[in-house]
Amino acid sequence: MHVTMNEAPKRLTAKTLPRSTSDQRRIDCRNQSRDETGEGPTAGRVSSQRVLVVDDDQDIRDALCELLRDEGYDTVAVGNGQEALAYLSSGKVPCVILLDLMMPVMDGWEFRRRQSSDPELSKIPVIVISAAGGARAASIAAEKVLPKPLHLDQVLDVLHQYC
Repeated sequence: MHVTMNEAPKRLTAKTLPRSTSDQRRIDCRNQSRDETGEGPTAGRVSSQRVLVVDDDQDIRDALCELLRDEGYDTVAVGNGQEALAYLSSGKVPCVILLDLMMPVMDGWEFRRRQSSDPELSKIPVIVISAAGGARAASIAAEKVLPKPLHLDQVLDVLHQYC
C-alpha cells in the first residue's frame, strides 16, 4: 500500500499503486519522532503544537506525520486506541488528537469513552478522521469529524483552531 497526494484538490488517499509510477510519492515518517523520546530531529523539544495521530493504517499515519511536520507540527503516531492511551498516560499531552474510528485492538469509540472518563485526558480535543460517516462518526462527541479521504486544507484549518 502506498500513499499519494493528489495535487488538486489536496486529498490524502491510500491506494495500491505499482512501484514504477513516476508521480507516486512514498511518504514514510517512521523513526522521525519529534517527541521527547530522545530520538528524531527535534529530540527533547517541548511543543504546544504536538498532534497525536491514531490510525491503524501505517500509510495514513506516515503521510499525516510528514505533511503535518512540513507545516510545523510535532507529531506522534500510534496504531490503535490502546497505544494512544498508553502514550497519553506517559504525561505527554498533545494539543489535539486525530482519531480514526475503525481500528483493531481498541477502536476509536472505546478510546473516546476511556479518554472522556479521565478528567485530565478529557481536556484534549479530538478530531475524528474516518471513512465511517454519518451518525456513527457523529456519535463519538468529537470536536470535529473529517471524512476520509482527507483534504489537507481541512485538516490544517481544524488544527489551527486547537494548536
